[in-house]
This record gives sequence, structure tokens and C-alpha cells, in this order.
Amino acid sequence: MRTANEKTIAAGNMSVNAKGDIVRGGKIIKTAKERVAPSYNKTTQVKNVSLKKPLGNSDTAVAPPEKKAPPKMDDSQMTTSTVKTRDDGSQYRETMTPEGDISIEELSKPDAEPKKKSTRKKAKAAKKKPLA
Repeated sequence: MRTANEKTIAAGNMSVNAKGDIVRGGKIIKTAKERVAPSYNKTTQVKNVSLKKPLGNSDTAVAPPEKKAPPKMDDSQMTTSTVKTRDDGSQYRETMTPEGDISIEELSKPDAEPKKKSTRKKAKAAKKKPLA
């Protein structure tokens, strides 16, 4: 499709064809390649500059110290146990085994029952004498 329409004049005020050639009076004045070549042929000198300071004798690379491997643990050491307290004051022990199993053991019950709402206001309202 491009090659079929490349000689068709493009719409607009640039007076070029679909290929990009400058056209006046139906004749190609300058091809697209000739128009672009000067900008491609411009060469600019670029200087390579390093932002790092040059290495001297005192700046020799030193290998980081080797990390020691953690000591090997047997299964009994890998089991973790923590004691936790709930909002109501009760405590429990959470034990995690090396296989990923979690067991919970109740240690104590809540300190006190939650306080019930007072019914005093209702009792006072019932004792009031009706207005006569």
C-alpha cells in the first residue's frame, strides 16, 4: 500500500509526497534521503570522561571477609515456643515444630469476668413517683 501511494501528494501545506520527497509542479525536487543526509552526516566530538577518580596504589580492591556459616541445629533446637497474653488477660503457649505445625496450650484463664452494664438507671427510673 505504501509503494502504491508513495507518489501521491500528501495533504497539507508541506508540498511533499507520501514518501517524503519535496514536490513542486509534479516534479521531485529533493528526495527524502537527500533531505535527511546532512543531519546524519554531522559529526560531533564527544569526550569520554569518567566520574570516578583513578585508582592509585593505596586503592587496591580488597575482598570482603568470608561470612561464617551458621551452626547446624538439630530438630529439638528448631522448635520454638512463646508465651503470649490475650486482651482478656489469659495466657497461652504457642509452639512451632520444624515441620511447621503449631500447637496452642492454655496456661491461664481470664483474670475476671467482663463487667456487666449497670442496671441502676433503670431501677431509679422505675422508683420515681408519677407526677399528679
